[in-house]
Amino acid sequence: MPISLAAGEGFRPGMRNTHVLVLLDTPGTLDCGKQVTAARRRQMRTRDLTGGSMVTVIKELLPKEQVRTIAGKLFSATFADGSNSAGPLGQGIKKNQQVSPQSPEYRELAQMVMTTMRQNEAFSVAAVPRRILSPIFASYMPGDKYGRHVDAALMGPYPGMRTDLSMTIALNGPDAYKGGELVLETPFGDQKYKLEAGDAVLYPTHYMHQVMPVTGGRRLAVITWIESMIPNPAQREVIADLAQSMEIMIDSNADSEAIRLLEKGRLNLLRMWART
Repeated sequence: MPISLAAGEGFRPGMRNTHVLVLLDTPGTLDCGKQVTAARRRQMRTRDLTGGSMVTVIKELLPKEQVRTIAGKLFSATFADGSNSAGPLGQGIKKNQQVSPQSPEYRELAQMVMTTMRQNEAFSVAAVPRRILSPIFASYMPGDKYGRHVDAALMGPYPGMRTDLSMTIALNGPDAYKGGELVLETPFGDQKYKLEAGDAVLYPTHYMHQVMPVTGGRRLAVITWIESMIPNPAQREVIADLAQSMEIMIDSNADSEAIRLLEKGRLNLLRMWART
């Protein structure tokens, strides 16, 4: 089975990259040191143990109404051959369509998704984002797929943004198409994800992965990449674990001094490890 080691929308010498690199405003717009509310904690399953400890599933990252709006606009959007952005090693394994960044709909759709991501506490805690690449809106029809590959290490305009995390957001549910599972090759073995509309899966970019062939219907998804302020995935996991532990203690009316000490430790680790 072919493997692409440079697939994805990465920078390559001599290539004009059409994607926009977005630098998030920090702190303020995204305050990675803030607490996760109980509602947001229920939204986030930061430890998907079946998929490996570094995989995060965020429920309803995009609200249902926003998903309907985006999906509706995609039907009138201009799509281009997705293999054009796959790089020379990905040409033979990627078959899908992507909204052209030059299309009238792209800027509105990208801004909508980026704004929601900025405001999502579960995403903030799991990713500790420094920079986010503007998203891709992908369509998979019957026969489309994306074979086994590893996304590019650097993406965006030269010299590129380091890709620590990849994220796929479903724009339609599993009943809308057949096949099309996202398969991650994790230390716990191959894990398949077929999400509800609006849900997202966040995973380390160094994982080999693929989108299985779609055999019926149409698969719609948003894909983006994140440079984290904490590049080390194990350290990022510790920060997320401590944030959730603190909120569990708060909900359980634990001793306030113990909560303060736990939060002190979390913030000090964040201070030690963050690269801003």
